[in-house]
Amino acid sequence: MGESTLQDKVIMMTGAGRGLGRAMALALAREGAKLSLIDIDGEELQAVAGEVQKIGGADTVIPLGADVCDPESSATAVHYTVKNFGRLDVLFNNAALGPQAVAPNPYKNPPKFWELDPFTFIRMVNVNTAGPQLMAAAAVPHMIQNSWGRVINITTALDAMCVPGMGAYGPSKAALEAQTAIMARDLDGTGVTANVLIPGGPANTRMIPDATGIPRDALIQPEEMQAPAVWLASEASDNYSGKRFIAGYWHQGIEKASAPCAWPQLGKQAILPETIQR
Repeated sequence: MGESTLQDKVIMMTGAGRGLGRAMALALAREGAKLSLIDIDGEELQAVAGEVQKIGGADTVIPLGADVCDPESSATAVHYTVKNFGRLDVLFNNAALGPQAVAPNPYKNPPKFWELDPFTFIRMVNVNTAGPQLMAAAAVPHMIQNSWGRVINITTALDAMCVPGMGAYGPSKAALEAQTAIMARDLDGTGVTANVLIPGGPANTRMIPDATGIPRDALIQPEEMQAPAVWLASEASDNYSGKRFIAGYWHQGIEKASAPCAWPQLGKQAILPETIQR
């Protein structure tokens, strides 16, 4: 039997308890990865950890309850991962609050931005934008030390960032898209890359409430994230950084499924002093 694509790679998956995180974690486990699974829902987290154990064995997974937008909690999760496995190679920033946190039916009855609960807005930005920053800041030094690593941020489709009713979700994901571009530039030359992965449209997860009336089979299925997730976590993606990959187009090839992240096609429009780097 040949060596698996991710044999002995240590991968951390936030938001691993369900949906996209669970689907990607199982695919990564099947390719030989050792997994650190992060979630705040202990019951769901333990269930996924059990599934991973059946695939790779008890010593291939550790479930860690952590709040990604708490600096101490996120740093502790990274610390225990490295302590347990001896290294950390890949970080998937998947934990997020979605449209279901904004309104019971955010697509048919979208709230105006002034109607949003202010604490929901703040919490969503914390989880969806600050969380990935905190996790990556804690994880990347370990990757740089080994001259190889991956940061993979899960955002959303560009046009979905501006859909009415997405007055918290859209901006938080747009900010993460921009931060990914900054991460990629800061990591240039280190052997560590930063990329974005998205389903490509509404996915069949709890983030799309049943109240929307959208048929579940009309949504993008979480399993479509599996093949690009494995590829991005592998050495096959060494030459790609600062890119966004759309899982829904993956079967059409990398060129069709990828583009630069953070809208560089708009051109360099800012009027900047010459001393400021672009």
